[in-house]
Amino acid sequence: MITRRDASLAAFLRSVPVFRDLKGPSLEVLYEFLEEQKWKAGETICSEGDLGRTMYVIREGEVEVSRLSSKGSPVPFVKLGPGECFGEMTLVEQQPRSATCVVKKNAVTYCLTNLDLWHLYKSDNFTYVIILQNICSMLSRRLRKADSRIVEFLDDASPKPVGKEKAPKRKGKA
Repeated sequence: MITRRDASLAAFLRSVPVFRDLKGPSLEVLYEFLEEQKWKAGETICSEGDLGRTMYVIREGEVEVSRLSSKGSPVPFVKLGPGECFGEMTLVEQQPRSATCVVKKNAVTYCLTNLDLWHLYKSDNFTYVIILQNICSMLSRRLRKADSRIVEFLDDASPKPVGKEKAPKRKGKA
């Protein structure tokens, strides 16, 4: 639970896409569930394959997200900073973590668990629906971006058609 509630924290939370549209009483309810955590550079917040139950919102710092390749080596694919979140898929489906998240610059995060989300559903349906809608919108945007990257990758990797060469014209009969 967040105990230090000031105007800058409220402004920050309202600027985070997953909490967009939360105001007044809804924001006050959210304070009851969020937990602040501090991380040092090099710490692993979550690992690919682990069972996850927590979404993280970055207030300060930087987190690198990576995934193991088919050869078993980690491949970083995005760095996240203040106002961005990760782990949101675990609030929607209870599946193993799809990536590993490592702190690159000392970080402060706010955490929301799937149990917190369930309590929001029971206590403040409006806040619950807004957060879930925002998570779905964010996942949709990320899926569209991934689709675009896949198409570009496939386009770059596919053989290019060779233009038809015209046969030289013959002059007269042979």
